[in-house]
Amino acid sequence: MKWLSIAVLVSVGTVVHAAERDPFEPANRAVFAFNDAVDRVALRPAAKAYASLVPGPIREGVGNVFSNLGEVPTFLNAALQGKPAEAANALGRFVFNSTIGLGGVLDVMTGFGADQTDEDFGQTLGVWGVGEGAYVVLPFFGPSTLRDGVGRFTLDAATDPLNQLSPSDHRVGVVALGLVDKRAEFLGADGLMQGDRYIAMRNAWLQNRRFAVADGQDASADAFLEGF
Repeated sequence: MKWLSIAVLVSVGTVVHAAERDPFEPANRAVFAFNDAVDRVALRPAAKAYASLVPGPIREGVGNVFSNLGEVPTFLNAALQGKPAEAANALGRFVFNSTIGLGGVLDVMTGFGADQTDEDFGQTLGVWGVGEGAYVVLPFFGPSTLRDGVGRFTLDAATDPLNQLSPSDHRVGVVALGLVDKRAEFLGADGLMQGDRYIAMRNAWLQNRRFAVADGQDASADAFLEGF
């Protein structure tokens, strides 16, 4: 998962040496501080309580359900990127985990060798040649770029099954559960970032993102990563 990749990059001290496109750094730092305060006051305590009160197998099932819903945008974006095998894998995972896996509670497809992948519209735009643009930190959502922000709030938002829940108060509750569950996964990574935490997160996130867009190849030579 992408946040685990970020944690690993930070833990080994990965640094992006090229000058980063961060013209909004003062504003980004302010939003970063706000997000950090929200995490410290609300999200982290909720995640700690969730991890201590909810048994591990139940937390795993909850995480599997949210991961299964993510197969929908992955299928669509893999198809848009011209990756038929990956699109078929995401579709198959969604269909069989949603049925045999009891609504996604059980990840039966990984046991059959169909590992989960992750594609979103920001990655699709990158594959299509759209530059990443400036680095931005979004309130509540965290690190992004202009390209990924566009992707997040257009096709990704439109294809997220959670956004189809009605009434909206149900959606808020389910999304909150997903956030707490995801945050609980990374409680052990809280102490990994040393020094300037803003720089560490920015560099790790950008490197991880470029790695994802380039499918693990050297992203530095790709023209679409040079910015607008």
